[in-house]
Amino acid sequence: MQLPPYLHPLNPEQQAAALATEGPVLVLAGAGSGKTRTLVYRIIHLIKGLKTDPRRVLAVTFTNRAASEMRERAASVIGKEARGVFLSTFHSLGVRILREHGTHLDLPPGWSIYASGDQLGLIRRIIGEEVRVAATSGEDVYDPKRILAAISGWKNQLVGPEEARREVAAGRTRGNRDDDYSVLAADVYPRYEQALRAAGACDFDDLLLLPVRLLRDHSQVREALWRRWHYLLVDEYQDTNGAQFELARLLAGPRKNLCVVGDDDQSIYAWRGADARNILDFERHFPGAQIITLEENYRSTQRILDAANAVIAVNPDRRPKRLRTANGPGPRVDLWEFAAEAGKPAEVAEAEMVAREIGIRRYHEKLAWGDFGVLYRTNLQGRPLEEALRAANIPYRVVGGTSYFDRKEVADAVAYLRIVLNPRDEVSLRRVVNYPTRGIGRTTLLKLVETARAEGISLWETMRRAPNEPVRRFVDEVEVARREYLEVEAAISQGSSRGGSLHGWVGAWLRSLHLEDAIRREHKADKAAEIRVDALRDFVASVGGWEERVWAAKPLPDEDVEWAPPALSTFLERVSLVDESQDDRGKEKVDADRVTLLTLHSAKGLEFPHVFLVGLEEEILPHARSLHQVADGTSGDPLAEERRLFYVGITRARHRLTLSGCATRQRSGEAFPRQPSRFLQDIPAELLAVRSARTRTSLSQEDSQELKASFFARMKDMLAAGG
Repeated sequence: MQLPPYLHPLNPEQQAAALATEGPVLVLAGAGSGKTRTLVYRIIHLIKGLKTDPRRVLAVTFTNRAASEMRERAASVIGKEARGVFLSTFHSLGVRILREHGTHLDLPPGWSIYASGDQLGLIRRIIGEEVRVAATSGEDVYDPKRILAAISGWKNQLVGPEEARREVAAGRTRGNRDDDYSVLAADVYPRYEQALRAAGACDFDDLLLLPVRLLRDHSQVREALWRRWHYLLVDEYQDTNGAQFELARLLAGPRKNLCVVGDDDQSIYAWRGADARNILDFERHFPGAQIITLEENYRSTQRILDAANAVIAVNPDRRPKRLRTANGPGPRVDLWEFAAEAGKPAEVAEAEMVAREIGIRRYHEKLAWGDFGVLYRTNLQGRPLEEALRAANIPYRVVGGTSYFDRKEVADAVAYLRIVLNPRDEVSLRRVVNYPTRGIGRTTLLKLVETARAEGISLWETMRRAPNEPVRRFVDEVEVARREYLEVEAAISQGSSRGGSLHGWVGAWLRSLHLEDAIRREHKADKAAEIRVDALRDFVASVGGWEERVWAAKPLPDEDVEWAPPALSTFLERVSLVDESQDDRGKEKVDADRVTLLTLHSAKGLEFPHVFLVGLEEEILPHARSLHQVADGTSGDPLAEERRLFYVGITRARHRLTLSGCATRQRSGEAFPRQPSRFLQDIPAELLAVRSARTRTSLSQEDSQELKASFFARMKDMLAAGG
């Protein structure tokens, strides 16, 4: 078969992956090996080469950013036909399925999506109002995040409330605090689910669990989706959890045209439910699968790749691959170790080295600030780095900070919009019922809640019946807003942007609530108030910007592409999904001309010409938690994921990689000795250029070899002593 001309830009392995269109296919894509390019050209081949209707192709990834990039790259080759492909995140796909078929699960029209803040509020209420906690360790205060994490973990593995309770009952043997949380979480779980359904709401995990339930239990839904999508592609397959695996398996259906792309060596989200066994056991799940390995790296120099290959080769239970490149050998990997001196903590000296080296390299190599990335294992390590960069007047940004949608003024606005669509949304109701203050105090609200519970009806229905005048005024405000919105929605649905404006209605509704006046009353400092008012106005403006983009994407009459006019429900889905897509947070501006500070978990998917990876010490990388698991005799290799994190950090570097650690580190004002990370001994000594913090230069070859020998001897002694 002659190779189609549009596949000529690919290397032989990438071409093989693009051409393998029938049956299950696993593409093992090493770091920097062009996996996105391969996926895009596979989509192009399906449409251009096999003449597949674009609407029969479904591609799923983990971030909105990745989905948008794939769409843009496909469109650059095949044009408007790419618009017919359904490209989305797993959770957006779940929303699509539930919006169309959710009535089979008794989901009401306009159901809400609860983000993490809403979920935590619900957990707090359940603990406070419904769960007796005396049977646990006796503490009065429980961390709702830990309870929610346990429930989320069960949902990600498709474990329901009753099965979770049985698991806890069967496995509670140690009697420690973790067990107490498991017991409490198992007690909260069924009440949490009941509260979600009563509020007409789903949480983020339901967007995966409920579509799986639909496909398992309703053959008409299964068959409808099999008729719609004939080819399924899944990106970042190593990050899938149990629910995502099952959703992909069910959607592949009898055709089994499932192509997954991923790298088990970059599976670093086990704490979020990701299961590396999904990619390791692919042939067992899908017998007869083709396996194609991409090992040619287009990002890094060979010395960086040799270091990465050496580190990850130590891990057990992995698919062998060895990255190679045509980019040349590149400089050796810099290795620094810092000790406290002249009253200066070692971590401060480490941070100052980073700032100093960035300044020197930027000047001598004529680089931009954005060419530098500084990576660390935990957020706490960022503070001395920020201080050092500020002192050196170096602009920087921190990836992974607070979400814009977590800001109180924005969350309040979102809650008001959600109750217009779904007044049963109790979390949103309780958030805004007395904000701005309207005379509905805590006592009144608790009485309304008690009445709702006693009569088995929603809080909203109780409020509609209440004789309390402030409550009646609030209900009237919401119902007027609902009527006005439905009129706007009807006008918009006629298909013309001139018929009504979602942006105009949102602005008018929020202005009628006098939210800006409430913000100014809360803040005596004018500047703080104006910052929050500006954030609220930016949110309203974002509705208009989104609405304009939806209208701009309206297909021409001759284009057979699915499209829907702007609707409040769609906008709120977007808000919820962006809020929860942690991998997208802060990355939209990552190319700005500022040094980027970020954790290793946040670094996946990014790359920088120069990377500094700091804090390479035992109990930081590998993290103390993993070392404790080793000591406890946890099954498997608890350090494997920590080693994968190190591998991910190394492979973010394109041209130069700098590693560093401290011989001591401050804690409570006292310097404690540190040991070098055991992972450093996996890197061959000839790849390293050991640097001296004292002279701020490379050592002579003789001194460098001596320091290396001393450094590695310390590591061997430390490991021989059991770490």
